[in-house]
Amino acid sequence: MRVAAVVLAAVLVALGVAAAVSAQAPAPTVRIQASESSLNVGVSGPLAAGPTRFEVVNTGGDDLEITIAALRPGITLAQATDALRSDPESAIELVHIDGGVSLTANQETRAVTFDLRPNSTYVVLNLTGDDPGDWEIVELAVSGQSNGASVPGADARVRIVDLRFRGAKTLPRRGVVRFENDGWAPHFAFAAKLRKGARKREVAFALRNDRNRRLERLVNFERSTEPQALITRGAVNYNEVRFPGRGRYVMVCFFENHHRQGMYRFVRVR
Repeated sequence: MRVAAVVLAAVLVALGVAAAVSAQAPAPTVRIQASESSLNVGVSGPLAAGPTRFEVVNTGGDDLEITIAALRPGITLAQATDALRSDPESAIELVHIDGGVSLTANQETRAVTFDLRPNSTYVVLNLTGDDPGDWEIVELAVSGQSNGASVPGADARVRIVDLRFRGAKTLPRRGVVRFENDGWAPHFAFAAKLRKGARKREVAFALRNDRNRRLERLVNFERSTEPQALITRGAVNYNEVRFPGRGRYVMVCFFENHHRQGMYRFVRVR
């Protein structure tokens, strides 16, 4: 009896260890290759739901804007595509923008991890360029099966609550930052380094009043990045960030002039 009990305990421990290892499996990676005029998503067949890492590779040395969105129930790919071509702002109402990345011409790769919704149709959108008629769209199917993966650990966490950034005021120069949109509107986060001697109140005044020339004297837009692409309510992203350098930054949401309403925050990058 004692031997049987020992064997049973060993089996239960082994099963527990196996379950723990399985629960901590890293998110699978989907590789997206894109340029200003091309979009290739390396997926064959439906994806499992759950945490998924999207790595965007800049194949053309262009500024890129990649968005990954789930169609809302009852919305077809044709409807979303027509809206995107004719009125991009109205297309936002047809999808859940769950993630995305923005790359500058000198960035080779960027990656973001977020949860894929089960039993959903997703679209990967290459929104690079000014003409919506030229934007590329690739469809992705997500099954009801879970991939059993875990999200990566975060070096800092930022909450977006209505028209404010909350949470960490210190961000890693290179690391993972968790952004969560708890607000009612779509938001993104653009971060630019403050010039030496720039005062916060001067930067705030320039932002609220669209004093662009003054802002350029205070903020170095050549030393900037977009740590969080546009996401809608409820989205949680784990962004692999690379800031241009350490120092003081202002983090801003320019979507629909949110900056005029005070949607900016001063952070330090270390």
